[in-house]
Amino acid sequence: MTPRDPSRRNAIKSRLGALIAMGAFNGKVNASAFLAREHPSMIPPSPPRFRIDPVLRLHSLGTSEVIGGLPFAPTWLGDAFGSGTLPFHSCEHCAEYPAVEERIDVAIIGGGLSGLALAHQLRHRNTVLFELRPRLGGNAMGESFRAQSWSHASAYFMQDDPGTPLQDLYEELRLPALWRQDNGEFAFEYDGAVTESLLGRDASPKDRAALAAYQAAVKEFAFGEYPEIPFDGRPSTQILELDSRTFREDLLLRCGELPPRLQYLLQAYCASSLGVGTDELSAAAGWNFVAAEEFGRNVLPAGNAGLARALWQHARTNGNGGQGAHFRAQATVGAVELTPGGALVYWRDGEGKRKTTFARQVAFANAKHIVRHMLPWLEEADPAKREAMQLVPTVPYLVANVVLDAPLGHDFYDLYLNGSTVFPTDANEFETARIITDAVNGGFALHPNNKGVLTVYWPLPWHTARFTIVQESDWRASAIRAAPQLQAMLALLQVDPASVAQVRLARWGHAMPFAQPGTYSSGLPDELRRPLGDRLWFVNQDNWLLPAVETALTEALWAAPQIDAALS
Repeated sequence: MTPRDPSRRNAIKSRLGALIAMGAFNGKVNASAFLAREHPSMIPPSPPRFRIDPVLRLHSLGTSEVIGGLPFAPTWLGDAFGSGTLPFHSCEHCAEYPAVEERIDVAIIGGGLSGLALAHQLRHRNTVLFELRPRLGGNAMGESFRAQSWSHASAYFMQDDPGTPLQDLYEELRLPALWRQDNGEFAFEYDGAVTESLLGRDASPKDRAALAAYQAAVKEFAFGEYPEIPFDGRPSTQILELDSRTFREDLLLRCGELPPRLQYLLQAYCASSLGVGTDELSAAAGWNFVAAEEFGRNVLPAGNAGLARALWQHARTNGNGGQGAHFRAQATVGAVELTPGGALVYWRDGEGKRKTTFARQVAFANAKHIVRHMLPWLEEADPAKREAMQLVPTVPYLVANVVLDAPLGHDFYDLYLNGSTVFPTDANEFETARIITDAVNGGFALHPNNKGVLTVYWPLPWHTARFTIVQESDWRASAIRAAPQLQAMLALLQVDPASVAQVRLARWGHAMPFAQPGTYSSGLPDELRRPLGDRLWFVNQDNWLLPAVETALTEALWAAPQIDAALS
């Protein structure tokens, strides 16, 4: 995540950690709430003018199947795994692709936040973005129904300082007028009740000392030596030291044994935000996220689908009223080959017709587990690059959007769930428990009287988990597991289950890259980032094995001027 200006740090209200100061149910967030009608651009017209719009306007929720007393949409949203959908294991019939039919400046492969941000930065060039899915946005896609909007996955991004490249981008996209800022505080369910206390009653002196040590560490990282990732050049001594151990090992080193509630919340936070628990995560990545939360979060209508939509809208013009970037949905790129002066992009359109495009520059804004199959020649031509791509571990997760026919009635943003007193501590325990970690208020940025949406996160941080969600019929098994947990969540929030219009499950098979100890000291990010032949670029959050909006956008801002200079 991006660095923070120390002068701003000193001006921010002193809090000792986003995971410490609670009160989310007490209306402490100072909101600039607004009616959806004041910002109609955030909700697509009906019927949609553009089918590739990252925010899909629904005319109806469709049919439901009642499972565990709740109506579920009887299908998966999000990723698709059909054999005809992800043909990346070889370039099918590459010899049969036609001769070059068009010549462009830049081909961007992947229409998630990285690809959209890069298209926005290069919209003054002859730029074409190829997206596999029917819509843009990647896991920042969203939906809208009546006055409700929600994200299929990616929900918020961090506040930044005035004058930074990211804040300048947000200003250019006119996002500050649309977002509502959450102050970064959390509430969590512990032993069946929502609490704000990380110690509870009658805490021991040992637990109090450990919590004080944790508070001091958060303050040190947030307001002092922020562990900045991405970074330029070699990692700092601080990052190298943190990267030598797991987040849990570093917490134990600094604090001793953590109080049970703090350990519970940190494990839930890491599983939800980073895809794995504290025992697998590099301490450099763990502290980077925890420290960034100190500065609060920006929440748009439809979550980060609103950010994807803003990038797409602005990229369609070149800034002077002329044509900007071009977008091709349902465009399956099978392979890319270097050729004199550029590269050949072999792809199929939505009707299966094979096409060949010559691009002077190509940017892979998709995940490395897909990219490596698009470059079948890489293993022989650049084995170090190929090996680096294979060293990016990812885990899947599910998202359930619980669409309500009534206002939620609570003005919180994020609530961590479980109901017990012990959170799973490793992958084996997660596989056994298979618990939902948290729910965010999907309507947080809209007027509180709007009908509510709860966006519920369900990480699957064991290494064979994606095989449990591959089949189209697997949604039902997931719904059966989810239903009692969702019922417990509704009871906790005093929401009548009869007000649930539908539960919509989205699956994401390789969405969460995570940094293990040694990731940053090994130089892996440099190898993942390294361009090939000064023509092939790699622009994705998995360059840093850090699943954050800021990482996706920062990589686009890093690559765009270099691509532009190469074209010149």
